[in-house]
Amino acid sequence: MIFKSLLLTGVIQGFFLILLLKSKRKNSISDYLLMTWFGVVSFQLMFYYDNLSPVPFAPNFLQIMGFYLPLISSPILYLYVYSFSIGNDFLWKKYWIHLLPFTIFSLICFCLNLIHSDSISFRDGLPIFSNNFPNWLQNTLTIPLALIPAFYTILSLRVLLNYQKLIPENYSYTERINLNWLKWIVISFLIMFIVLFPLIKFGVDLGLVTYQNLFAVVGSLLTFYLFFIGFFGLRQTTVFTNIPVETNFERTTDSKPNYKNSGLTDEMVDEFFQKLVLHMEENKPYLDENLNLATLAQQLDLTSNQLSQIINQKTSSNFFNFINGYRVEAVKERLKNPAFAHYSILAIGFDCGFQSKSSFNKIFKQMVGKTPLEFQKS
Repeated sequence: MIFKSLLLTGVIQGFFLILLLKSKRKNSISDYLLMTWFGVVSFQLMFYYDNLSPVPFAPNFLQIMGFYLPLISSPILYLYVYSFSIGNDFLWKKYWIHLLPFTIFSLICFCLNLIHSDSISFRDGLPIFSNNFPNWLQNTLTIPLALIPAFYTILSLRVLLNYQKLIPENYSYTERINLNWLKWIVISFLIMFIVLFPLIKFGVDLGLVTYQNLFAVVGSLLTFYLFFIGFFGLRQTTVFTNIPVETNFERTTDSKPNYKNSGLTDEMVDEFFQKLVLHMEENKPYLDENLNLATLAQQLDLTSNQLSQIINQKTSSNFFNFINGYRVEAVKERLKNPAFAHYSILAIGFDCGFQSKSSFNKIFKQMVGKTPLEFQKS
């Protein structure tokens, strides 16, 4: 009874989260993907809830679709993760291929059920095959339900890790955009698949779980994931809408960028770097806590790729370190200036472009070798 209550709670929660997301003033591509994921998972939980009833309400062809919904929810979650790396450049028509596994397996089972109406039925969320159904075909129709979601979970983790490695090339801050919350949810998803696969395959035979409660447990876990992704997803803003398409977040982060086609000669790089330094000293754009590569490039009439090349070649560093280097120097100057003696150290850090106390202390310690307080005392 408690499992069915959790499943029903998950269904209500999923549709409620869709309404909350839709109520935002402006929805991003990521928001729409998240709403789609909420909807698919809610229908998946409805399938589990209905199938645990003594007499399921849904006809057999709907139960087939419900059983294969994990083949569409996992690609949508991957596309949600991927959408953060390309922002509004996300094109739905390019990613329809990810819907093929769900479509193919649903059609196969539907056709088999159409030919032999008693060949496949469902009970407690599990398929029940007729006696004349070959074992190899049973495995073909069920094993992908574990392999395909696990594949997309690994793919999501790969995209997230690449994304996090490339943040310093485009942003001068990491707070609110590092997606650590999503990374740990994806990792826990992967762990869940690793645990659930042997549980589904051998759990009943080993007495770890009853046949009737097997998918009720799976659905209950999914209800908790729905809550956590909804909680953090509602707070998340689209982060890379200002980054042009030429910034490819699936590029191998260990490889060095290729600047052969950037259009900048060594002489032009030197000239633009001097222009950049002059702009930093006179206009102090680093005092803007939200400064990113695209914004600074626009101020200098450069493309983001060109500015990234100039910074990388002339400083052997990235945008993050370049901007925060100026911020640290500004803090040091103010800490030594008696005119700022009545300001707290944290207020000076914020005034110089840092977004939080933790990032201020961490970056200052890394670049100076002392904390701001230690530097002030010395």
